[in-house]
Amino acid sequence: MPSRISRGRSRKGCLTCKIRRVKCDEEKPTCQRCHSTGRKCDYVADSPKVNTQDLQIVQHVPGIVQPTKMWKVPSSGLIPESDYRSLEFFQLHTTLCFGKDTGLHLLQAAYHEPIIRTIATAIGSLHRSFVHNENGVIARDVTQFTFQRYNKAIRQLLAIDPQTSLQSNDMFLIACILFYCFECLQGHYNLAIQHATSGLRIIKQQQLLATGRNFPRYMPRETVTLLFAILENQILEIQGESSLADELRPALFSSFSTPTFDHSHPPSNIEEMRACFELLYNKLTRFLSVCEMLEEKFEDSSYEFVARIQHLEEEHLQVRADLEAWVNTFETWLDAGGTEVIEEPHSIAILKIWKMVISVMLALEWPNTELSWDEHLDKFALIISLISDLLGAPSSPDPEDFGSISQYQTPPPTQNATALPILRPRPSKTLASTFSMSLGIVTPLYLCATRCRDSTIRHRAIDLVSTCNRREGLWDSELVGRITRRIVSIEEDAAGIQPGARYTPADIGIAARVKSLNPQYGREREITIRYNWEGNSTAPIEETFTW
Repeated sequence: MPSRISRGRSRKGCLTCKIRRVKCDEEKPTCQRCHSTGRKCDYVADSPKVNTQDLQIVQHVPGIVQPTKMWKVPSSGLIPESDYRSLEFFQLHTTLCFGKDTGLHLLQAAYHEPIIRTIATAIGSLHRSFVHNENGVIARDVTQFTFQRYNKAIRQLLAIDPQTSLQSNDMFLIACILFYCFECLQGHYNLAIQHATSGLRIIKQQQLLATGRNFPRYMPRETVTLLFAILENQILEIQGESSLADELRPALFSSFSTPTFDHSHPPSNIEEMRACFELLYNKLTRFLSVCEMLEEKFEDSSYEFVARIQHLEEEHLQVRADLEAWVNTFETWLDAGGTEVIEEPHSIAILKIWKMVISVMLALEWPNTELSWDEHLDKFALIISLISDLLGAPSSPDPEDFGSISQYQTPPPTQNATALPILRPRPSKTLASTFSMSLGIVTPLYLCATRCRDSTIRHRAIDLVSTCNRREGLWDSELVGRITRRIVSIEEDAAGIQPGARYTPADIGIAARVKSLNPQYGREREITIRYNWEGNSTAPIEETFTW
C-alpha cells in the first residue's frame, strides 16, 4: 500500500491549526480559531504542497521479486532504486526523529527542492546503516553512494548565489540542520557543531539585516527557531559558549527578559508542551553559559558589558518564573487527562523526566557548589525510575530504595564495605540503535551519574546510559557511559572508597568532588574532558577519549 503524508484534521486549513492539531474553519485571510486566540494565521497556499497522488512510497516485501520501486517526484519523474530506498527510510524513520510536525515540514522541503532531496537521500542511507549495524556503529568506509550524494549536495549549495536566489536562506537553514544530523550519525561531532554554527550565523544575519524576506517557505519561523534552539542547547550543554563563533558569543548576553511562556495562551497539547519547554530550556542553557563565562577573568570593562552583568539576576528570575509556569501547566494538563496522555506514552514519559531535571535545577541556588546537588536524591531516584520504565529495564533494585538516606546510616564504606548489587543484567541481545533530535534521556542520565553522589543511583545511571544504545544529536550514550565511568572512578579514588562499595554523598567530601568542565570535541573522533576539584584553583586536568 502507498504510504501517504498525513494532512491533519483539515486539508485546506491554515498551517497554525495543522501544527496545533485542531480543526480549522479555513476562513481567509485569518481563520476564526487563530483570530480568537491571537495567534498568527499562516496559510501555505503560496508555498508548494506535497501532492499525495504523486508521492508514492511502496513498502518492500522481503523474498518477493518485485519491479524496481521508485519515489515519484514532480521535477524529474522517477528516481533510481538506491535513491528510493534511502528516501523511503528518510520519510518513514528519519523525519520522526524531529517530531511529527517538524518532520512533515522537512519531508515537504525534500519533495520540492532537489538539493534538500539530495541531502535527504544521503542522510536516509546513513541513518539506515546506523540502525541496522550492530551497536549503532557505522563502519568508517560508509558506502560510496552515501558520500556521493552528500558531496553532490554541498557542491549544489556552493553554486547558489545568495544575492540572486530568494530561496537560498531557506535551503541553507534546512541543509545546516540535516548536515548536523548527518555528522552526528557519523560520530563527527566537531563538524556537526560547525554546521549548526553556520545556521545560527545565518539567522543572526537575517535579524541584523532585517531584509524582510519571507523565509523559509517550508517551515514556519517558529519551527526554525525551535530546531536551532535544540541544536544550540546541545552545543551549550556539552561544549559551552567556547564552541560558538566569536560573533555569536555576544548573543548569549541578549536579553532574557521577554517571557517565552505565554500566560494568555499556554501550551495545550503534547507538541506545544515539548516546543515550549525546548525554548525555555534554551533560555536556561544560555543563562548558565553566561554564568560559566563570568567565572573566568574578563578585562572587558565597557559600559555595555557591565550593564549586562547587572541585569543577570533579574533575567535569572525571569527564566525561573517561565520554567515554573511551564511545570505547573504541564502538571495541570496531566491531571486533566485526555486522549494524548494515553496515546503518547513515550512523549509524556520524556517530558516527565525533564520536568524532574528542571525541578532539580530550579531548586539550586546560584552560584551553586557541588554540595548543592546532595539535597535532591529523591528527584534523582525518580529520574532513574522513569528512565528505567521507558527503556523497559528490570525493576530491581526497588525504586523505593533509591534516595532513602536512612538505609545508609551505617559506618563509612571504607570501614564496612558492601558489594554493590547487580543493577541491571546485560541484555542477551543488543538493543536497537536509536537516533533522535528531540528531547532524550542521555542528558538526564549524565546529570544523575556525575552530580548524584549516591552509589546506587549513580551506578544505575551509568549502567542505563552504557546499554541504552542511543544517539541524541551530540549526545552519544556509549561515549557518555565511558566518560561518566571515568569521572565517578576519579571521585571514588579521591575519597578512598573501595571498588564496589556502597556510599552516600556524605562519604565524598568536597575536596574529592570533581568539577567537570566543558569537554571539547576534536576533529578526528576524539573528545577531551577537563576537570578539577571543587575549590582547587590549579590548572584543570585533561583526558582524551577516542572512538
